[in-house]
Amino acid sequence: MYKKLVLFFLGSIIFTITNAQQSKDVLFTIDNSPVYISEFKRVYLKNINLVKDDSQKSIDKYLDLFVNYKLKLKEARFLGLDKKEAYLKELEGYRKQLAAGYLTDTRTSEVLVREAYERSLEQVNASHILIEVKPNALPKDTLVAYQKIIEAKNKINKGESFDIVAKAYSEDPSVIKNNGDLGWFSVFRMVYPFEQAAYQTKVGEVSEPFRTQFGYHLVKVNGKEKRYGEVTVAHIMVAINKNRSSEEAEKRIKEINQQLTQGVSFASLAKQYSDDPSTAIDGGKIRRFGQGALNSEEFEKVAFSLEEPGEISKPVVTQYGWHMIQLIEKHPPKTFEEQKEEFTQKVKRDSRSKLVTESFIHSLKEKYSVIENKKAISYFKEIIPTTFFKEEWSFPENKRLSEELFSIKKEKYLFKDFAQFLQNNQRKENELVDVSVFVEEMYKKYESSVLLKYYEEHLEEDNEDFRNVIGEYRDGLLLFDLMDSKIWNMSKVDSIGLKKYYEEQKESYTQNETYKILKASSSKHEVINKVQELLRKQKTIEEIKREVNNDDMAVVLFSEEEVIKGEDMFPADFSIKEGAITVAEEENFMTLIMVKEIVPSRIKTFEETKGEVVNDFQESIEKQWLDQLKTKYSVKINEKTLKKAKKELSI
Repeated sequence: MYKKLVLFFLGSIIFTITNAQQSKDVLFTIDNSPVYISEFKRVYLKNINLVKDDSQKSIDKYLDLFVNYKLKLKEARFLGLDKKEAYLKELEGYRKQLAAGYLTDTRTSEVLVREAYERSLEQVNASHILIEVKPNALPKDTLVAYQKIIEAKNKINKGESFDIVAKAYSEDPSVIKNNGDLGWFSVFRMVYPFEQAAYQTKVGEVSEPFRTQFGYHLVKVNGKEKRYGEVTVAHIMVAINKNRSSEEAEKRIKEINQQLTQGVSFASLAKQYSDDPSTAIDGGKIRRFGQGALNSEEFEKVAFSLEEPGEISKPVVTQYGWHMIQLIEKHPPKTFEEQKEEFTQKVKRDSRSKLVTESFIHSLKEKYSVIENKKAISYFKEIIPTTFFKEEWSFPENKRLSEELFSIKKEKYLFKDFAQFLQNNQRKENELVDVSVFVEEMYKKYESSVLLKYYEEHLEEDNEDFRNVIGEYRDGLLLFDLMDSKIWNMSKVDSIGLKKYYEEQKESYTQNETYKILKASSSKHEVINKVQELLRKQKTIEEIKREVNNDDMAVVLFSEEEVIKGEDMFPADFSIKEGAITVAEEENFMTLIMVKEIVPSRIKTFEETKGEVVNDFQESIEKQWLDQLKTKYSVKINEKTLKKAKKELSI
């Protein structure tokens, strides 16, 4: 899957298809099939800043990549990979997924996205009363539910406690435990009509009755407050794992805390002793986060409670281990632009998306000049019997079924098509017993489904952006299948060739010289000098610990590690000699390093370096294969056009 994603990325960098009018200047041909300068220029200018390897930014290097890509696509089509059922099925799946993003009203969506962002800056504490009623309930049942919610509202208006009324009237099962109290929530936590009522009702007040898909509600707003922004903190973690119990971890974090009280910098201790390798290298710094971003409520609570930059928490335990947390910076809430994309996606998944869909359908009706056929609706109301929901129904065959319901450009939709739609939905909508309502609802659904389907099927004609993106997917999928069969799978099936490649290249796979070291750190120079003296007297680590530390105060922190030459950082004057001792100082923090053992460099075994060998083997196969393709297909570069391209693209 990773390789497929990489190829789609490459597809957006190099392999964008050209739909604009092509220049007459041919940059190169593959078996007389032309590739124009306009395509190369557009792709180069669009994507050159995404190429991180400076050596690939030259016109010649970029052209090599482009030619290789075109050769691979030529071979893929020659092999018929673009006709494979699996390829076509997957492409269609991607097309449907991609098209979904184009079946929306952008302007309405933007209004809802902005509203959602504004609401995200605040949270609401509310209670509610629910009287259940189904969306397609009979008018008499709807009226009964409405009268009941009005009765509850009147009692509240007369001074009765909301909690008491909720227990008496609410049909939400949780009311028995919470008296209707929903606690704190923010945007996207409730269905949109409920969210609307909660945010639009003032604190201490009760909303007017409103309806959602669940029934009628009353909402009382108990409180509103601004939400926190984000924080940047650093931490030192002592992990709880199979090698260290919680008690041992707690003892270790307290030793580290003692070092902090002695003036040792937080960053230095994090680098030396934190068990979180992803943050230790940067002094324990964690990327900024907001409420709910981490999978640890305890950690977040302490992090947000810190007030001043530099403030350090007391030791705190989480499911991962014991931590010390230092506040680096508090950040206000993100701007709208920073969160726009995230909120756009949430709006699409939320119940408010129905508003966007309705607006989009309306725009399609205007685009294709589709007008509601009221005569057709009246006709179907007349011919559908009252037994429709209880018995099988077949539409009558007559001339009227050939009449036009509506048309979209040259495509005509007939009465018969709608009749078939009604028949197909007869059992799905069997809870609707009012035939007139049923016909009207079905007409809207049929009209919407036809409009959406037509627009989706003709997206390439109507939307250039969609046309380009689906072209990238098409070529990316094709290239993936080709590379999988010709390159990536070779390392799996050709185990003999893989091992032979390793034997021929094994001098390249070496383990650098490794040093087993002892580290001792403290803020007290005289104590580090004492440790050095005791080491020279060949005292054991346990003996030294007993002399310089005690149960109440860990003056020196000890650790034993393995470091690799060329991969790990060493002090500037680090002495590479067995038994040698180096003392380094950083921010008033002394670290003693003694080399206990030197493990010479060696050639790694095949199993140790298999992943690297596989990658190199694949690159070797691909290079040979591309050479074969250049022999199989005639590639001719138009030097005159290339010279022109270099002049126009010179930076």
